[in-house]
Amino acid sequence: MNHAYYESPYYHTGSSQDAAGVAVLSIYLILLALVLIFGLVSYILHSIGLYTIAGRLGMSNAWLAFIPFARTWLHGELAGEISLKTKKIRNPGVWKLVMPIISGGIFFVFYILFLLISGVGIFLNLSSSGRNDGLSVGTIMGILFFLIIWILIAVLYSAAYQVLCVLINIQIYGRFTSRNMAVVHAVLSALIPLYESICTFVIRNKSFNPGMGPHIPRQPYGMPHPGMTPPPAGQGISPQNFGPGPAGSGPREAEERPFQGASGEPEQNHPV
Repeated sequence: MNHAYYESPYYHTGSSQDAAGVAVLSIYLILLALVLIFGLVSYILHSIGLYTIAGRLGMSNAWLAFIPFARTWLHGELAGEISLKTKKIRNPGVWKLVMPIISGGIFFVFYILFLLISGVGIFLNLSSSGRNDGLSVGTIMGILFFLIIWILIAVLYSAAYQVLCVLINIQIYGRFTSRNMAVVHAVLSALIPLYESICTFVIRNKSFNPGMGPHIPRQPYGMPHPGMTPPPAGQGISPQNFGPGPAGSGPREAEERPFQGASGEPEQNHPV
């Protein structure tokens, strides 16, 4: 056994490099595991919140909250129509689902143009000089121009998408809290990871603000509202034939029971 090699600085240098590589790999795997765990927790909390709110609003497809991509559409549809100063955003769920697809198509086109410009520049340079001297000045300027346009489009898209998400969350949170607090929660949801999922999960069972709950269609005349007792057979259809509940609410009891005043005693007719 060559003990001199193991005692040489080359052996110790290699061992320290291996240990450093293992440490870096371990840190990377730990960070990756944390990201996956936080992503899974965020997905579950947000899906439960969307599912509960959609069910309380009477949406029959609330189960879409657990389906990838479909939950994006459902999230937008929970907001309803978004009213701005001069315009309205109808079907925000469709816009929230379609915008990433449109941006992906635009970025793909720019990527193809970038490759074409680079390839054409190299081909022209080879044809003119007969050797590969790198990219010409014109080709480099063209590449820089497309990179700047690409970055501007990416920034504008990201800003527009975040604004749409904030408007959607303002509408949803506004069903349960004040307007100012809804704006605060929506902005924080766009800035802080996991905040949107936790906020949606927490407010899912809160009471709706007046007028923000599920829409109950008006019953036509002569039809009882849910929870009202229908009239007995043979009775005419009129509002007086419907009682407020199943016990002691029939028309006969209503006719025989005198009107009671605020004191609880039968009210007597007094001469004017």
